[in-house]
Amino acid sequence: MNAKLLMNDLVALLKQEFAGYMLLNKSEELTELHVYAQYIPQPEGVTFGETGLKSYTEGDYAAHFPSITVRIGEMTDSEEHSLIQSAVKVNLLFGVVDKSPECTGWADLLDIQEKLRGCLLEHRVLGRKHILRMPVKARLNECETWPVYFGEMELLYESGRPVMNSEYVYRPAMMTRER
Repeated sequence: MNAKLLMNDLVALLKQEFAGYMLLNKSEELTELHVYAQYIPQPEGVTFGETGLKSYTEGDYAAHFPSITVRIGEMTDSEEHSLIQSAVKVNLLFGVVDKSPECTGWADLLDIQEKLRGCLLEHRVLGRKHILRMPVKARLNECETWPVYFGEMELLYESGRPVMNSEYVYRPAMMTRER
Protein backbone atom coordinates (compact mmCIF):
# COMPACT_ATOMS: atom_id res chain seq x y z
CA MET A 1 0.00 0.00 0.00
CA ASN A 2 1.27 3.41 -0.78
CA ALA A 3 0.58 5.56 2.30
CA LYS A 4 0.92 8.76 0.27
CA LEU A 5 -1.88 7.64 -2.07
CA LEU A 6 -4.06 6.85 0.94
CA MET A 7 -3.27 10.29 2.40
CA ASN A 8 -4.16 12.03 -0.88
CA ASP A 9 -7.42 10.07 -1.25
CA LEU A 10 -8.48 10.74 2.34
CA VAL A 11 -7.63 14.46 2.22
CA ALA A 12 -9.54 14.83 -1.08
CA LEU A 13 -12.59 13.02 0.37
CA LEU A 14 -12.63 15.17 3.52
CA LYS A 15 -12.16 18.41 1.58
CA GLN A 16 -15.14 17.45 -0.57
CA GLU A 17 -17.25 16.34 2.41
CA PHE A 18 -16.52 19.47 4.49
CA ALA A 19 -16.68 22.02 1.63
CA GLY A 20 -18.82 24.88 2.89
CA TYR A 21 -18.83 23.57 6.49
CA MET A 22 -18.61 26.70 8.62
CA LEU A 23 -17.78 27.25 12.30
CA LEU A 24 -16.98 30.31 14.36
CA ASN A 25 -13.27 31.15 14.57
CA LYS A 26 -11.45 33.01 17.35
CA SER A 27 -12.81 36.35 16.09
CA GLU A 28 -16.38 35.05 16.31
CA GLU A 29 -16.59 35.03 12.49
CA LEU A 30 -17.85 32.12 10.45
CA THR A 31 -14.93 30.39 8.76
CA GLU A 32 -14.61 27.27 6.64
CA LEU A 33 -13.07 24.17 8.17
CA HIS A 34 -9.54 23.45 6.83
CA VAL A 35 -8.24 19.98 5.95
CA TYR A 36 -4.47 19.44 6.20
CA ALA A 37 -2.15 16.55 5.32
CA GLN A 38 0.10 15.31 8.15
CA TYR A 39 0.73 18.66 9.91
CA ILE A 40 -0.89 22.05 10.35
CA PRO A 41 1.17 24.60 8.40
CA GLN A 42 3.60 26.66 10.42
CA PRO A 43 2.02 29.95 11.48
CA GLU A 44 3.13 33.05 9.59
CA GLY A 45 3.90 35.10 12.70
CA VAL A 46 6.45 32.72 14.17
CA THR A 47 9.44 34.40 15.79
CA PHE A 48 12.43 32.99 17.62
CA GLY A 49 12.96 34.22 21.16
CA GLU A 50 16.21 34.65 23.05
CA THR A 51 16.27 30.94 23.80
CA GLY A 52 16.05 30.07 20.11
CA LEU A 53 12.63 28.49 20.63
CA LYS A 54 9.70 29.31 18.40
CA SER A 55 7.29 31.86 19.81
CA TYR A 56 3.64 31.89 18.79
CA THR A 57 0.89 34.33 19.47
CA GLU A 58 -2.73 33.23 19.75
CA GLY A 59 -3.49 34.72 16.33
CA ASP A 60 -0.68 32.71 14.73
CA TYR A 61 -2.05 29.29 15.49
CA ALA A 62 -5.75 30.14 15.65
CA ALA A 63 -5.77 31.10 11.96
CA HIS A 64 -5.59 27.37 11.13
CA PHE A 65 -8.75 26.43 13.05
CA PRO A 66 -11.27 24.92 12.72
CA SER A 67 -9.37 22.07 11.07
CA ILE A 68 -8.93 18.37 10.45
CA THR A 69 -5.39 17.03 10.06
CA VAL A 70 -4.91 13.63 8.43
CA ARG A 71 -1.85 11.94 9.95
CA ILE A 72 -0.28 8.73 8.71
CA GLY A 73 0.85 6.54 11.60
CA GLU A 74 2.23 3.04 11.84
CA MET A 75 2.49 0.91 8.68
CA THR A 76 2.48 -2.89 9.01
CA ASP A 77 3.07 -5.76 6.61
CA SER A 78 2.07 -9.29 7.63
CA GLU A 79 2.68 -12.77 6.25
CA GLU A 80 1.37 -13.45 2.76
CA HIS A 81 -1.47 -15.68 3.94
CA SER A 82 -2.72 -13.37 6.71
CA LEU A 83 -6.17 -11.89 6.59
CA ILE A 84 -4.77 -8.33 6.48
CA GLN A 85 -1.52 -8.18 4.52
CA SER A 86 -0.68 -4.47 4.59
CA ALA A 87 -2.18 -1.95 6.97
CA VAL A 88 -1.77 1.74 7.73
CA LYS A 89 -3.00 3.42 10.89
CA VAL A 90 -4.37 6.89 10.28
CA ASN A 91 -5.16 9.50 12.93
CA LEU A 92 -7.59 12.28 12.17
CA LEU A 93 -6.93 15.18 14.54
CA PHE A 94 -9.58 17.86 14.61
CA GLY A 95 -9.62 21.11 16.48
CA VAL A 96 -11.63 24.26 17.04
CA VAL A 97 -11.10 27.55 18.84
CA ASP A 98 -13.82 28.63 21.27
CA LYS A 99 -13.07 31.60 23.50
CA SER A 100 -16.46 31.62 25.18
CA PRO A 101 -16.39 31.45 29.00
CA GLU A 102 -18.88 28.54 28.81
CA CYS A 103 -16.11 26.36 27.27
CA THR A 104 -18.41 24.74 24.71
CA GLY A 105 -15.81 23.93 22.05
CA TRP A 106 -16.39 20.25 22.80
CA ALA A 107 -19.86 20.52 21.20
CA ASP A 108 -18.34 21.60 17.86
CA LEU A 109 -15.91 18.69 18.13
CA LEU A 110 -18.78 16.25 18.56
CA ASP A 111 -20.46 17.69 15.45
CA ILE A 112 -17.24 17.30 13.43
CA GLN A 113 -16.72 13.79 14.82
CA GLU A 114 -20.22 12.69 13.83
CA LYS A 115 -19.88 14.14 10.34
CA LEU A 116 -16.50 12.36 9.97
CA ARG A 117 -18.00 9.07 11.15
CA GLY A 118 -20.82 9.26 8.64
CA CYS A 119 -18.48 10.15 5.79
CA LEU A 120 -15.97 7.39 6.56
CA LEU A 121 -18.61 4.69 6.99
CA GLU A 122 -20.25 5.73 3.73
CA HIS A 123 -16.89 5.64 1.89
CA ARG A 124 -15.22 2.56 3.39
CA VAL A 125 -13.25 1.94 0.20
CA LEU A 126 -11.02 4.77 -1.05
CA GLY A 127 -9.50 4.86 -4.50
CA ARG A 128 -10.67 1.26 -5.08
CA LYS A 129 -7.69 0.03 -3.06
CA HIS A 130 -7.82 1.26 0.56
CA ILE A 131 -10.35 -0.52 2.79
CA LEU A 132 -11.39 0.93 6.14
CA ARG A 133 -11.44 -1.75 8.85
CA MET A 134 -13.47 -1.63 12.03
CA PRO A 135 -13.43 -0.49 14.71
CA VAL A 136 -13.25 3.24 14.12
CA LYS A 137 -12.23 4.82 17.44
CA ALA A 138 -12.97 8.42 18.38
CA ARG A 139 -12.33 10.51 21.46
CA LEU A 140 -12.14 14.08 22.66
CA ASN A 141 -9.13 15.44 24.50
CA GLU A 142 -9.51 14.58 28.17
CA CYS A 143 -7.82 17.76 29.42
CA GLU A 144 -9.21 21.27 29.42
CA THR A 145 -7.33 23.09 26.66
CA TRP A 146 -9.32 26.33 26.44
CA PRO A 147 -9.53 28.13 24.03
CA VAL A 148 -8.40 25.39 21.59
CA TYR A 149 -10.23 22.06 21.76
CA PHE A 150 -9.09 18.82 20.14
CA GLY A 151 -10.53 15.45 19.18
CA GLU A 152 -9.07 12.42 17.45
CA MET A 153 -10.18 9.44 15.39
CA GLU A 154 -8.10 6.29 14.90
CA LEU A 155 -8.56 4.46 11.62
CA LEU A 156 -7.04 1.34 10.10
CA TYR A 157 -6.86 0.99 6.32
CA GLU A 158 -5.68 -2.16 4.59
CA SER A 159 -4.92 -3.42 1.14
CA GLY A 160 -2.93 -6.18 -0.48
CA ARG A 161 0.78 -5.61 -0.52
CA PRO A 162 3.13 -5.85 -3.47
CA VAL A 163 4.07 -9.38 -4.48
CA MET A 164 7.40 -10.56 -3.10
CA ASN A 165 10.19 -11.13 -5.62
CA SER A 166 9.95 -14.77 -6.74
CA GLU A 167 13.69 -15.41 -6.51
CA TYR A 168 13.45 -15.33 -2.71
CA VAL A 169 12.09 -18.28 -0.77
CA TYR A 170 10.81 -18.04 2.78
CA ARG A 171 12.68 -20.24 5.23
CA PRO A 172 11.66 -20.07 8.91
CA ALA A 173 14.97 -18.69 10.18
CA MET A 174 15.92 -16.42 7.27
CA MET A 175 15.24 -15.23 3.75
CA THR A 176 17.56 -16.91 1.23
CA ARG A 177 18.08 -16.67 -2.46
CA GLU A 178 17.30 -19.82 -4.46
CA ARG A 179 20.26 -21.26 -6.33
